Amino acid sequence: MNIFSYLKDYLSADLVEAMASHINEDAGKTRQAAEVTALSVVAAFLKRSSTESGAKAMYKAIERENLYGNHLGPLSAQFRDRDQASQIIQKGSNLFSHLLPDKRSVLIAMIASHARIRSSSATSVLGAMSYLTLDILGKQVKDQNLDPVGLAMVLRNQKDYLTKEADPELLDKVVTTLSIEDMERIGYVTPTEEAEAEVVSRTRTRPQTENPYADLTENSTFPWKAILGGVALLVVLGGGYYAWQQYGSTVQSAALQDTTVNEEVALPTDSTARYPDSTQVATTPATATTPAGESLADKLTQHLNNPLSKAGKTFVFEGITFDPLTNEPTPQSIPALDGLAAVLKKNPNLQLKFTGVTRQSVNKKNVFKQANSIKAYLTRAGVDIIRLDVASFVAQDAGRAGEDFIVVKVVQQ
Repeated sequence: MNIFSYLKDYLSADLVEAMASHINEDAGKTRQAAEVTALSVVAAFLKRSSTESGAKAMYKAIERENLYGNHLGPLSAQFRDRDQASQIIQKGSNLFSHLLPDKRSVLIAMIASHARIRSSSATSVLGAMSYLTLDILGKQVKDQNLDPVGLAMVLRNQKDYLTKEADPELLDKVVTTLSIEDMERIGYVTPTEEAEAEVVSRTRTRPQTENPYADLTENSTFPWKAILGGVALLVVLGGGYYAWQQYGSTVQSAALQDTTVNEEVALPTDSTARYPDSTQVATTPATATTPAGESLADKLTQHLNNPLSKAGKTFVFEGITFDPLTNEPTPQSIPALDGLAAVLKKNPNLQLKFTGVTRQSVNKKNVFKQANSIKAYLTRAGVDIIRLDVASFVAQDAGRAGEDFIVVKVVQQ
């Protein structure tokens, strides 16, 4: 189903006029706002469902609000009733804020600027279109008996419709606003597809050449390359033997005279400059000790008690280690996890994202499992799963002596 096209067709003249009357805006500007919002909401929900936790959060939101296509009737009539319209807008706004709390304000500003309407009007349009889109998705869930993965796959299929049907400049504006780095690659990836992608990435492809006779040269039956390689090896071995005969005793004596030199590696003070969503992390080198009482729970409590603090703050999860075989937290990590669970229970609006960071691409799955094991522990401790998100990231320079670690971001507070 092409949800973007369905939304545009659903915006009848009668519905647009009813919406314009409710928000006290020109009908033409209201239509312009509604169409760019339809594009934005579909792209935003596509982004949210790109992870397992995001797909589950959307599925649970649809289930909680009973959005299974039951509200796709004459919306124009509902919008002419101010109480009903206000309820739809409020529910849609709450749902969008819950699913994408860090994108709501920037999206409202973009809609208001694009359609030249007030921010309050853009807020109402975003709420209405979010509610309508989730109701459409809920109907797909009900009709096709989808689970969270099925819902994510329905949304992943929408990117082809968006790239083909949406105005390219407008789509670029939406993608930039939502911080979608690559529209072609976004979408939920099943474990099977991820494994296949890794196999393809490891496959060595033959470099292209403009020389039409390159194949004839490379496929020659006479082993020139092997012979030249053997000669080069003999030269190197002969040179090494000669050097050892001449200078071996000198090198040995020098090595024996200095056997206590330790190499010192300078660790950067800001080890998260290249990590996603971690521009505000204040980290310490791996060899440093964490001050007494400065656990993640303590740092979060200080952050939340600060009236000037804002969402988006990130921390390194100190005091947690994982079993190398299972990627589950070790028993020594339980106090830190219980402290974090207590902070989450005390602050019901707090939403966190756990990102496993590694320098080795082969460890990406492991650090993702480690981040996911934190979410699983907190869920078992009574924290709602939709308040927790996980990801993994391969850093070029981890800045912590090469060790893997977990970055925690405050998504909403």
